Amino acid sequence: MEYSVAVLAAGYSHRFGSDKRLASIHGEPMLLRTLQTVMEAVSAFDDATIQVILRARDPVIANGLRKLPVQVLHAPVWPVGIGASLAHIVEQLQRAGANPKAVLVCLGDMPFVEPDTLIRLLHSASEDRICVPVCAGTRGYPIAIGRKYLSALARMRNTGMEKVLRIFADGVVDVEVADPAINCDINRPDDFHAAMRPDLFGKIFASRDTARDVPLPSLSE
Repeated sequence: MEYSVAVLAAGYSHRFGSDKRLASIHGEPMLLRTLQTVMEAVSAFDDATIQVILRARDPVIANGLRKLPVQVLHAPVWPVGIGASLAHIVEQLQRAGANPKAVLVCLGDMPFVEPDTLIRLLHSASEDRICVPVCAGTRGYPIAIGRKYLSALARMRNTGMEKVLRIFADGVVDVEVADPAINCDINRPDDFHAAMRPDLFGKIFASRDTARDVPLPSLSE
């Protein structure tokens, strides 16, 4: 396996008010729309797999993904943050004897990221890099984490991605992309309504007042 694409979808949508993974994006559930983008990007590579991590008990979503070419994993009961989810994915890869060059970390609530952005990040990835997309001066997701850092991630269950980027700052490489959707994580209903405005999308998400050292989105929200 050369690459693993990890889609994190184990959060509880507290700020959204309902299960945002099922929110309709042009008639399709948000998580499915995200996975379609991931599957399109992965099709450009000969040796890449997709892991989707869900809540510990999540039968409805898990059953809905049964026919897709993805591996469904379930996060520990608690916590369900990015650190715990990533640690669990790394552990499962290691148990299966997989040693990917990089793991591309995607968020399930970012359905508008372009497939070309994922492809660019995977092409930029190497075992000793953490590749972070940047659009309009702002870092976002997905993030490609090289093999060198995977064992450390397995020990950082309570760590958010912003701390990972600080700890391993020497290995972080910014990858410029022309894709404002890297900043479009949907946490609140207002985020959803803004994202569904194609006439304003680029202006809203390419001009956020966030610098490169501002905390990245949290999966648990």
